Amino acid sequence: MTKNNSYERDALHAAHRPILTARIDRLINSTNTHVKAYATVNLGGWYAVHGLRVIDSQKGLFVQMPQNSFTKGGKTVYEDVFHPVTAEARQELLSTVLKAYEQKLAEENTQTDTPQRETFPEVTAEDPDDPFSEQETDPPFEMSM
Repeated sequence: MTKNNSYERDALHAAHRPILTARIDRLINSTNTHVKAYATVNLGGWYAVHGLRVIDSQKGLFVQMPQNSFTKGGKTVYEDVFHPVTAEARQELLSTVLKAYEQKLAEENTQTDTPQRETFPEVTAEDPDDPFSEQETDPPFEMSM
């Protein structure tokens, strides 16, 4: 394959494109942060990438890659641990994570909109074997000195 033959490169990428799935690990419901969720992406069932963040910015939602930070020349520098190589791969990754985020939000809203009631059996008569019944069969215990 020659360096300038983009057709062969595109065909190779299409043939080896992994299936991406995303899972939202944790939703953040705080107003003190722009981070709205943490996600994990599964790459073709072979690899998992943890620590992606769904960020709410002035321009809208975007996905931040997992990063390491270090100090260089007195300044904190951030470096992505994982990143897509092509614009197409980046777009596919972002849309997969944001779709999972929207689904998780919808699930959470459905769960909070529908109050869940636990049902317990009705107590109709006092049970003589119930140690918590209000019947007193023995006189109260008194301590003597």
